[in-house]
Amino acid sequence: MKAFYRSAAAAALLAAAPAAMAQSISSDRVYLDADELIQDREQGLYIARGNVRVQTGDRVLFAEELTYNPAINRVVASGGVQIFDGAEPAQYAEEVELSDDLREGVARGFTTLLENNGRAAAGAALRRPDGSVELSNAYYTACELCEDGEGEPTWRLRATRVVRDTQNKVIYYRNVRLEVLGRPILYSPVFAHADPSAERQSGFLFPVLNNSNRLGFSYQQPYLWAIGSSQELIIAPRYMGKVNPLLQLDWSRRFYSGEMNVQTSFTYEQEFDQDGKFGEGELRGHVFADGLFRFNENLRWGFGVEAVSEDLYLRRYDYEESPDRADGLFTIADQRMLLNQLFFIADGEHFHGDATAIHFNKLQLNVDDDTLPFISPLIRFGAELPLPNWAGDLDFSFNTVNLHRNAGDDYTRASLGLDWSRPTILPGGLRAEAFAMGRADAYAFNETDATGEEIDQTNTTRALGAAGLDLSLPFVRPGQNVNWLIAPRAAAIFASSDNADQTPVNVDSTSIEFQQSQLFDAARANGYDLWEDGARIDVGLTVAADWDSALPGEVEVFAGRSFRLDGDQRFPASSGLADDDSDWIGQIQIDLGQFDLDARARIDSESHELNRLDLTTGFEAWRVSMNARYTRRTDAASTRQLEELTAQAGFALTDEWSVIYNGVVDLEENEIRRQRAGLQYRDECTNLRVLWERDNIDVANLGPSNSVKLEIVLFTLGGLSED
Repeated sequence: MKAFYRSAAAAALLAAAPAAMAQSISSDRVYLDADELIQDREQGLYIARGNVRVQTGDRVLFAEELTYNPAINRVVASGGVQIFDGAEPAQYAEEVELSDDLREGVARGFTTLLENNGRAAAGAALRRPDGSVELSNAYYTACELCEDGEGEPTWRLRATRVVRDTQNKVIYYRNVRLEVLGRPILYSPVFAHADPSAERQSGFLFPVLNNSNRLGFSYQQPYLWAIGSSQELIIAPRYMGKVNPLLQLDWSRRFYSGEMNVQTSFTYEQEFDQDGKFGEGELRGHVFADGLFRFNENLRWGFGVEAVSEDLYLRRYDYEESPDRADGLFTIADQRMLLNQLFFIADGEHFHGDATAIHFNKLQLNVDDDTLPFISPLIRFGAELPLPNWAGDLDFSFNTVNLHRNAGDDYTRASLGLDWSRPTILPGGLRAEAFAMGRADAYAFNETDATGEEIDQTNTTRALGAAGLDLSLPFVRPGQNVNWLIAPRAAAIFASSDNADQTPVNVDSTSIEFQQSQLFDAARANGYDLWEDGARIDVGLTVAADWDSALPGEVEVFAGRSFRLDGDQRFPASSGLADDDSDWIGQIQIDLGQFDLDARARIDSESHELNRLDLTTGFEAWRVSMNARYTRRTDAASTRQLEELTAQAGFALTDEWSVIYNGVVDLEENEIRRQRAGLQYRDECTNLRVLWERDNIDVANLGPSNSVKLEIVLFTLGGLSED
């Protein structure tokens, strides 16, 4: 029989339906498509066969055969049944028996794909009118299932009864066991977890396990309290074998204008080191907090709080001494320096400004924090001033900072600046950029004695200026196999002398090391206090090549140097810029796809010895991946020699199993500072790592730290991990 049109099929169903069903369908019409439609008058049935499609509202059913019994308002579908309900994942079954509106029913041979790759299957399934599903003899997993049905998933939860509560976004289990590769390893009479479609649900998270020589065996059990749609609190008590328990709290909240995060921990305990406990027991802890908020499209404000009860608290209890400051305006390279900051940021199409107050806390017993400066405030502002296109670019800047010390000298500076540049392309491809800058600085410096009494005050002002011309002429030669680029560059810069009555105290430019990025800068100091006067010439050459062959790749080589023609020596001896003829700086970059190399060097201008070398390399091929960074600083003028190697490596034993290693080696002291080695398993639904870690840094007699950690993440269920 030729297929009926949807309207004809619907009319036939309506004609046979009782009055109550007709009223229901009139408000939510039923449409049916099939290759063949049969009316069995003796049994009072309608039978649709071949590519059957039934839709009512957002619910759609596909099957090979469908039987509709209007007397009992039931629909039976069989043969590759698929049910779709709005945006919910599809449900599959060998056979289903449903109500006429497809809202409730029973399925046999049931499977479904849930959100975030969750999967469930059952011998039988009951769908309720509210959309919840009850499964019998069922299992749940996030692992891919073998098409032949013979292989076992990495893990699954198997239970006699499973209920998916779609209203509360929770999946409940009765008589559940966790199976790994088909073998049961854990059992519980009841269990529940958040539905994969749920954003957040209150409940216990996977624990964190650790065993270290300093704390002993450690067990931390987090509980997530979903306070509301925009607020949550993780309560995580930690029990340790060698010291008293600790309570950690992680709170976060989103507001209409931003968000705030707080992590804190506290315990009541004595101090301890590698030899045991000592001193009086007292309340100890830490607080890390940050927030970022928006007043309007152009104005934001934020804060960062980092506080500890004592300098060694974080190290003793295995917390990072350099917390994540992703939302903070400032970061600091010193890993043992805490930073408290309050800041405001203004952004526009042609301007940017910020204002910050900063307080430091050094996590070292031999450092008096009163000698560290309190920045109150640091203000920076920059704007593009309008000029016609032919006149170039003009930028205005304002920068001021005030440093106050409880024990030490105070410092205040304010600077106004203008920067102008005008690039142009001359005949023959020569690029010429004329530039000029002017700046006015004002300083106030208060000198104090050991008791904090002011003994001298200095106020000074100065006007500075520099101008120059930057020339570059790139030569490009395309080839059949190799493309070449040769780009010489030279700049002549003339700077005024420092005309202040007294040379300002150098606070913000004490650490300078000559790099490629500074070579052609008009002002090469990394702050405002140090000014390089006189005339100089900077030269550099870039040679690059790229090729596309069996082994495609590219290489770029740079070398450069600066020559001071006039002016005083301003830079420290270890900077590479102290002499009239600067150190040579060079860089080699190689990219061969599976292998890359970046080498940067600074070579002494007279002895030609290597003063600084930074070498970064990476390799990935077959089952091997590795990257390493080597740093060597051997400049005789440096206060501390440095030779360090950081390496990471991995070897894939199989597609899922791999071994990993990373370490930091102090070659100057011939010591391995940090090491981590482990075995890792990862597939589409599981991540497992067993890690051994050693921290070989002796801080205040704490001694080296050794630990073994177990990290497990079962995707969609959660994980046993510190990350």
